[in-house]
Amino acid sequence: MKLELNLLAVLNLLGAAQGLLLALALWAVGRGNRMANRILAALTLTISIFVCGAVLRTTGYLFVYPHLSWIHDPFPFLAGPLLYLYMRSLTSGSGGLARRDYLHFVPFAACALYLAPSYFLDAGAKLEQLNAEFWQPTMGRWYYVRSALVVAHFLAYLAPVVWMLWTYARGAARPRTPRERAVLVRARFLVYACLTLWAAAVLRYAFDHTARTNLLVPLGISVSVYVLGYMAMREPEVLAAGAEETTPTTPAPPKYEKSSLTPERGDRYLKKLLGFMEAERPYADGELTLQKLAALLSIPAQHLSQTVNGRLNQSFVDFVNTYRVEEAKRKLLDPALSHYSVLAIAEEVGFNSKSSFNAVFKKHTNMTPSEFRNTAQYREP
Repeated sequence: MKLELNLLAVLNLLGAAQGLLLALALWAVGRGNRMANRILAALTLTISIFVCGAVLRTTGYLFVYPHLSWIHDPFPFLAGPLLYLYMRSLTSGSGGLARRDYLHFVPFAACALYLAPSYFLDAGAKLEQLNAEFWQPTMGRWYYVRSALVVAHFLAYLAPVVWMLWTYARGAARPRTPRERAVLVRARFLVYACLTLWAAAVLRYAFDHTARTNLLVPLGISVSVYVLGYMAMREPEVLAAGAEETTPTTPAPPKYEKSSLTPERGDRYLKKLLGFMEAERPYADGELTLQKLAALLSIPAQHLSQTVNGRLNQSFVDFVNTYRVEEAKRKLLDPALSHYSVLAIAEEVGFNSKSSFNAVFKKHTNMTPSEFRNTAQYREP
């Protein structure tokens, strides 16, 4: 067979190479949501392997390296599960994988087991199979069955992924932290890219599955990898999306240099603020802002900000979330509220989405609300 390494193939290989570098970078990131970053690393590595396999098949280089035949065939069955697990970890801030999560990889394992006899053939036998596959009038039964299964399998995961994105975006529709913006940008890009690529794969499968279009979908995947790499280089916080937002523990001295807040008045404001937070629970209002709380307390907003930053060494958001988390912990441990869902408790204490509740709760307790509740129940006699 004639070897043909054209421009389309070269672009795909460059995308696969960048995917490998991005996977290594994501795996090495030591801060932020390490689980989300490592799942994304596995996803980009999966994409790179699939793209390389498609290039080898289309250009005819499998005849030069027959032992690489069919190695990439099971990997499309990893794309959907890894995308789903990544989106779940990214938007909820959840920790490691549960045992049941490994069931998502059963189709990949089943495909690999089905192809296992072919992997152990010698080079001559593999070349015979490749010749039969490449020179028959149609693509062969395995191609059609596998392609249909991959398309259906990926669609089954796209539906919950889109739902998670919609839920997260709705909860983060109000003014967002840099972390939430970074998460939302990456999540939206991945979902839109996957929807587009899935539609392109379906159209190609239905209308033109010849060799001349075989690298178009992989090229789209390669472009997506390029964009991910660009996002990572342009916005470092996107590379470590899922990282806890850092806030200064002490305010910059010049910020309140000309403030009219006296120490005596600051003491009164602090006492009034803490008493009001305990008695009136304003933090349960999901729309609470610094200006709104200042109006409720009849304190100038700038003085309230200075009191929280300077005397409590907290940002306003962290100050309010501390109360919300403590209230949530009490409710999660209350037997009378055991029938309440995590989302219901989140809304009761002032969070507007389950994803933001999970992220903040884990920041304060090093575990998700569900893990906190389950741990407490386990300890009960």
